[in-house]
Amino acid sequence: MRFAPIAFALLMLLVGCTQPIPIGEKPDQPPVAVIALECSSCQGERTGVAPLRVIFDASSSRDDHGIVLVHWKLSDGREFTGMRIDPIFDKPGKYTIQLAVYDKAGQVSTTSTEITVLAPPPPEFRVERAENDLVIVERILPNRPLQVGETLQIKIKVTAKHDIEYIYWREILPYALSSPEDLEFMILQLQKGRSHEWVYTVTVEQSGSSKLEGLGRAAYLANSTELSLSTVLEVP
Repeated sequence: MRFAPIAFALLMLLVGCTQPIPIGEKPDQPPVAVIALECSSCQGERTGVAPLRVIFDASSSRDDHGIVLVHWKLSDGREFTGMRIDPIFDKPGKYTIQLAVYDKAGQVSTTSTEITVLAPPPPEFRVERAENDLVIVERILPNRPLQVGETLQIKIKVTAKHDIEYIYWREILPYALSSPEDLEFMILQLQKGRSHEWVYTVTVEQSGSSKLEGLGRAAYLANSTELSLSTVLEVP
């Protein structure tokens, strides 16, 4: 029986080894910043024509105890907060979008992405405009260099600012253009806000710079006004 205390001590030591050993709480993990991008008008995933609207979404970012602040910074100087932003980019160029997310412990994670904004293509048509108190006259033709020998159509659009009694208009071609048509017309009784369009065909005869002229007159309540419209043409 003299070995009983030693055996008891050994038994207690073995039993104690089965108890869990405290290792403390798991350390707070830093957040992870993630950017998702949506752009319905983009030509590629990150490329589009100005003005370009892009949605940036940080909702896939994560943290073990929750994100408390989301901050965006754009390379053009703009700054935003919030999970989703939808800035519009009006000017062509390459933009960097930086995202920073913060957790409750003040830890921060950052990431960034880029988009490319392209300049819009030139308009298909060139519009020259003149107006007075009674009418608006627009001359519409292709917005490109004209070529010697080509045939094209030119449109005259007249919009009434009052109930017009009549509108008379005459086109005066420069030496560089020719047309088989009678280049004058008259409109009777054009109501306010209504438009009339007249299309004629010309052929480019010579290169150089020249001026296409238009002259007209409109009448309203026995009052008439004159109007002129000039368009400079460049033919290589």
